[in-house]
Amino acid sequence: MKHQRLLTTALAATSFLASGCANFRRLADDLDFLDRTYTAAALVGNVRDHGDVMGFVMEWDGKKVTSGDYEILPSHGVFGFFVEHPENQYMMAYADRNHNRRYDPSEPAWIHSDDKGRPVPLHFDADSRRTRVTGNLSSSTILPPELVAAAREFVAGRSPDDVATGWSIPVDLGTVADLDDPRFSSERGARGYWEPASYPMETGMGIYFLEPYDPQRIPVLFVYGAAGSPQDWRTIFSKLDRKKYQAWFVHYPTGRSLAQLGSGLNDAVELLRTFYGFPEIHVVAHSMGGLVSRDFILKNLDDGHRYIGRYVTISTPWGGQEFAASGVKRAPSVIPSWRDLVPGSDFQDEVFRHKLRGRVDHLLLYGHHSKRSMTLPKENDGTVSVKSETDPRAVKDAVEVVGFDEDHVSILSNDEVIARTFRHLDGN
Repeated sequence: MKHQRLLTTALAATSFLASGCANFRRLADDLDFLDRTYTAAALVGNVRDHGDVMGFVMEWDGKKVTSGDYEILPSHGVFGFFVEHPENQYMMAYADRNHNRRYDPSEPAWIHSDDKGRPVPLHFDADSRRTRVTGNLSSSTILPPELVAAAREFVAGRSPDDVATGWSIPVDLGTVADLDDPRFSSERGARGYWEPASYPMETGMGIYFLEPYDPQRIPVLFVYGAAGSPQDWRTIFSKLDRKKYQAWFVHYPTGRSLAQLGSGLNDAVELLRTFYGFPEIHVVAHSMGGLVSRDFILKNLDDGHRYIGRYVTISTPWGGQEFAASGVKRAPSVIPSWRDLVPGSDFQDEVFRHKLRGRVDHLLLYGHHSKRSMTLPKENDGTVSVKSETDPRAVKDAVEVVGFDEDHVSILSNDEVIARTFRHLDGN
């Protein structure tokens, strides 16, 4: 679990040089990319009824297509892209029935349109620089002939891969995964921390299953922390009662804004519930994953849902990271999630705006095996202070709070921590 050592050094103001100039150069490049791009996401609701479906974004001014990207859609119908300009971006999809990789008017299609059915460009939120649209493929929808003609002129006989920007964001929801896949390694997890834009384009993101979905077993969603990886959960996965539960895990770039991550996680869980109809799900989170998951749970409750059963957090910095403020102030480039980890940040206040108690039972576990540190108070777990782990707002909102003589990493392998987690999931 190299990522926790990386997290400690990365945020400490005295260790920026030790963290390596290369990390900050990569981070600077990614932040520059995020600053000059916008994120467009779409959900086509009936993809699984149509076989091969291709989704596109195109920059079209009514005469010429000047850029475009595509993705072959997964069965859940979610796809997304980074785009460089917010104007004249159109999103669409079609069912490639004859597998010729070009749109034919007889093929079911969808294009983002206004309430009168007229195709319109995307509208991006000015603050978040994001947009999300939805629709369904229909045999009655015909993509505008002038757009199709402009797209073919832009392609000019080349393959889609030759003209695509390559800025698609692969999203997996419900894919059965091998935990030993290299993309789930701790080394890759560190990349997701330092490369919050390029990592999801290259590695993908989403919610993965260890086994095919089983309606007879309760899903348990596992959310790792900063610079973490799904492999952090290996010991807990090996001891989970597979007769009663099924393990799902989140895979995400931990350098992104925590509020964005919480919203994305809420959307993903909602889509999976629409797809599978499960009546209940539990959530287990480690470190910063506790903040992301609490934000997701609150947003899910705000949407009127009541299917999240029980919740366990382990070593979460509820009061923020004491040295995050120094990192934000002194680092040559600032990882977006650092800003949310500064004690007293707007995000910190936001995740405690409503209570969970009485709606979702929260078990709060933390470690207190302290290590000497120039950047942490005397009582800590080697990465997070006990003061932050036991922030009064989180303690008051939990049904039980238990401390262990473990550090930030070893706590995930502690037999009693695992047993306590499982007893809570069982309702005991």
